[in-house]
Amino acid sequence: MTLLFRFSLLIIIGLSFYGCAPKDRIIGDAEPDQAITDATAADEIVESADKYIALAAFSTGFARNQHLLKAAQILILQKQFDLAEKQLSEINSELISPEDSVEIRLLTAAIELRRGNARDALRQLNIARILPAEQQLRLMRIRATAFLDAGYPLESAKTRVQMDKLLSDPFDQELNHQAIWEALSLLPKTSLLQISSAPLNSDFLGWVELATIAKRGQVDWQFLQDGIYRWRQKYPQHPAARVFIKELGNKQIELIEQPQHIVVLLPLSGRYAQVASAIRDGIMSSYYQHPDKKFQPRISFIDTGENQAAIWNYYKKAADQGADFIIGPFLKSAVDILTRTSELEVPTLTLNYASTPAKTSNRLFQFGLLPEDEARQSAEMAFRQAHTHAAVLVPEGAWGERLRNAFQQRFEELGGKVVSVQTYTPDENDFKRPIQNMLNIRQSYSRYRSIQNVMRAKMQFIPYRRQDVDMIFMAATPKDARQLKPQFKFHYAGEIPVYATSHAFTGQLNKQADRDIDDLNFLDMPWILNKPGKSKQSLINYWPEQLRYTRFFALGVDAYNLIPFLGRLQGKSYERFSGQTGNLYLDPFNRIHRELLWAQFDRGIPRLIDINTLPVNLSLDETHPVQHSIQ
Repeated sequence: MTLLFRFSLLIIIGLSFYGCAPKDRIIGDAEPDQAITDATAADEIVESADKYIALAAFSTGFARNQHLLKAAQILILQKQFDLAEKQLSEINSELISPEDSVEIRLLTAAIELRRGNARDALRQLNIARILPAEQQLRLMRIRATAFLDAGYPLESAKTRVQMDKLLSDPFDQELNHQAIWEALSLLPKTSLLQISSAPLNSDFLGWVELATIAKRGQVDWQFLQDGIYRWRQKYPQHPAARVFIKELGNKQIELIEQPQHIVVLLPLSGRYAQVASAIRDGIMSSYYQHPDKKFQPRISFIDTGENQAAIWNYYKKAADQGADFIIGPFLKSAVDILTRTSELEVPTLTLNYASTPAKTSNRLFQFGLLPEDEARQSAEMAFRQAHTHAAVLVPEGAWGERLRNAFQQRFEELGGKVVSVQTYTPDENDFKRPIQNMLNIRQSYSRYRSIQNVMRAKMQFIPYRRQDVDMIFMAATPKDARQLKPQFKFHYAGEIPVYATSHAFTGQLNKQADRDIDDLNFLDMPWILNKPGKSKQSLINYWPEQLRYTRFFALGVDAYNLIPFLGRLQGKSYERFSGQTGNLYLDPFNRIHRELLWAQFDRGIPRLIDINTLPVNLSLDETHPVQHSIQ
């Protein structure tokens, strides 16, 4: 029985409700898709729920409340959330004790959590009074899961570290330690380093430092072993030092594979030669700078040119050369061809994505700079900052349509509403018409002209933009972004926050030009926003002509470093690879997605903002973030 399965099982049958008999056991943070596997127990639960509902119908006062409360507890275990909520709604609030009032809030939070309303669950858990240990433990379990579901893994880990002191059973502690680890594993290395410099209690700081060591040791396995040794010397009494740390070293290197011969398929000639060369140089930079000198596979390159239809010939050539891992191809059309097979002879990491997500060979992994990831994260950032009504401005064509669709789908999933969508023609100097259309200013001018024709007199007129927009999502190149952003202010929308993808930034500092996009919120990869590491410095020193394609160089860096890590991404849903292109994870279709960093322009300089360290405000109105300049 795996640890994750044991954890899931415990969630189902874990702790008893306040006031329940021991046989009616449930835990507040059970996941929505967990099922009761014991059919006999399920039948008993159905009968018990009906029994208490019937008893409530023939009871009054305090007794009726108790029967309704018990029925709601059982129905939640049974996943009949609407029925459970109905029982809770019928409880007479004037006849409940303080303890039962807390119980109702815990049950309501559990219902909201299972419905996917993590923020609503957290609001229910805002309880100031001192609780009995059993209720306090349940509250913290629900809160930890709700924080995780709401996108606050740091707060989830904090809650579980506090909860650890209430646990006495070693198995419960082991499960809680695994949950702490999984939450911290979701954070990028940038966040962990930022958190570790803050004042924290010793237990939590120990967990954060251990997670930081694990992130830094994803590529440098010797650093991992040495780091764990140093950590044990520093934290000999830490809760993780008793059991968890003994297995961590082995866990971190499990599923690691080291191929002996890597063949790279790239269009090194033709229209994409410069981009392909940047990827190639990134791969070789990682190869030469890899800290594990025992991992020195043979690397071969095959030029696929522009004849992507012949991808199977190139693939077979790589296999015939003895490749035990293939990187590439790069063009989408070639990736589409590879995805049509259910099995591949050689494990392959493509450098682009198929046109349609679909289950393919378990040996085929898709990786690239997917712009939809950035649009979806822009929606998440905007909603996190209390914006619920969006205007969208994207360029004409397929690329703009893809970004618009990705943003709108995610924003509306979160509960926001896209109230205006407008396209513009790229590379123009005047975007007056699309901006006015987006903000309904043209309608304001039309009303003015109609009134003026009736009055036949000069009138003072100030255009009036639509008032139901509290944010703008913009997809634009640096040239267009520098034109668009100032025109928002000219059109009476200067105070509306604007969110953009990485395409709005060249990746190189240009204070003078980028002053025009001050206050623009945008996403970009760690390679761009963090201080230069060895790989980026090598690009600057040895391949300065490749700076134009710097993000593709980073793609090559991560493509090489990811290879040994793919098994772990495939085997653990919480696992993240802290790469140069982002915090990387794998979806069920073996497509690698990137979680990027967030920044804002200030005086022409991107200021890095770590959203994971921002305080949580359940009203969706977070405090203004602390910013750090890019040097």
